[in-house]
Amino acid sequence: MSQLLYRWMLKFAGVWPLYQEVVVQDRLTNVRPQMRADLTALLDKVNRDNPFFRGKFTDFLADNREADDDTFFTNYARLPSLSKDDYAAAGQQVMTDALVDVDPKTRELQVEGRPWESLRRLRQGDYLMPMATGGSSSLPLVVHMTKHHMFSMLFTFFKCWYRMGWRPGQRMMIFYPKNTYNIDDMVKFNRFSWLTGFKYHLFDKIDEQVVRGLVDDLNSFRPKLLLVFPSPLNMIAHTIRRFNLPLKHHPEMINTSGETFFDCQRRNVEDVFSRSSIEDSYGSVELGEISHQTPGGLEIFANVAYVETEPNAEGQPEMVITRLHLTDFPFIRYRMRDVADVEFQTDEHGHERYVITKIEGKDTNHILSDTGQRFYPSFFNGFVNDLNALVNHAILEIKVYERNQTQLEVQFIVLDATQQSHIEQLALEHLRQKLSPTMDYVIRFVDFIDHDYRRKYRVIERIGDVEFAGGIVGDAKKQNTVAEVESSAVGR
Repeated sequence: MSQLLYRWMLKFAGVWPLYQEVVVQDRLTNVRPQMRADLTALLDKVNRDNPFFRGKFTDFLADNREADDDTFFTNYARLPSLSKDDYAAAGQQVMTDALVDVDPKTRELQVEGRPWESLRRLRQGDYLMPMATGGSSSLPLVVHMTKHHMFSMLFTFFKCWYRMGWRPGQRMMIFYPKNTYNIDDMVKFNRFSWLTGFKYHLFDKIDEQVVRGLVDDLNSFRPKLLLVFPSPLNMIAHTIRRFNLPLKHHPEMINTSGETFFDCQRRNVEDVFSRSSIEDSYGSVELGEISHQTPGGLEIFANVAYVETEPNAEGQPEMVITRLHLTDFPFIRYRMRDVADVEFQTDEHGHERYVITKIEGKDTNHILSDTGQRFYPSFFNGFVNDLNALVNHAILEIKVYERNQTQLEVQFIVLDATQQSHIEQLALEHLRQKLSPTMDYVIRFVDFIDHDYRRKYRVIERIGDVEFAGGIVGDAKKQNTVAEVESSAVGR
């Protein structure tokens, strides 16, 4: 589809100015004063019109109108932060007065088989689009988004792709697990993909047959951009190499997000997709994408989000995020439970980069040693890097299971089976020296990581650690999926 037609569709839907504001515009100078103005406007609005937040910011706003920027942000960090549990308990009270008592089921946008009716309703804005998350607690957080809210979140994804060079109307393929992130609902538009340039390829496992089908689609559809999670992308590359599949088309751009992207995975993928630019992003179902790969880390979109960190119970820096400009269902000082470092950087041109320099994932995303010490993904990324430096980068993938607090099972996928015994010896020496000398380690070599992709993929997995991929709650089939995953976790 031509870019002009895509522009017409966005203008017809009445969201072209929002597209320009979220996607095209950037903040690379004078960042903090502009974010302060956005935060003040957001707090002013919800302090008046939101039943959940009404009156909670009166004192803060009055006391900080004339404060300098440093004082403003210091005092902002003292405001209460809210968890997903807090928002789930508040429910629709977090919406504006005009929407708080509306039955959302009467306003839902139905899309299947009716694209022109959907476009009309998109233009009018008379709908509430439901979005649901799962998460490590399996507690659903259901947000009913207005037109502004929905497109504002959607355009944060467009912003990542725009940064890479993709433009609306150019072909994109999305390789996602079935029954997650409400992706099945999105596929209802698939018969009209000629209108959007999007093509969906859904999977429930990754094996030779699935990857052969994907390669056929890549070769025939020839997308400019491939959207995929890091672990499936790594398995795709591994399978293409292992079975010598005829990959004739390399997408110009590959965008990953949603998981830790280990150095060994990136190296493996870049070796197979040698003509593709591969870039990582970070976000969440609740907030949309908030940062994208840049030299020095992941650059936070300063016109979209304000990100802080505060120590959690274990002293780790936990991200606290305010999603700017969202007043329909505002996320203000929202605790993501993601551990990361955040800093401002200035490049040689004087541009400011508001950067996440280290993301460990959820605070639960760690392994406990027999002495109670925590080991996060960065430890195991460094562990594989150290081993790969000694075995000519033979390790393509690692998966670590905490079988109990005295035993770990480490699974490797390697290029050369003849190096397995050497890798096992090196791995055991390293783990005993750097992690614990008294734990029991089981080393296995596998062809594929056995993972249920309805669950969030984690390179390290603790006992009982079940995080469902976003959007898995909401209908009977998805509830059955939750029950199956919980049952399998208990039986392990």
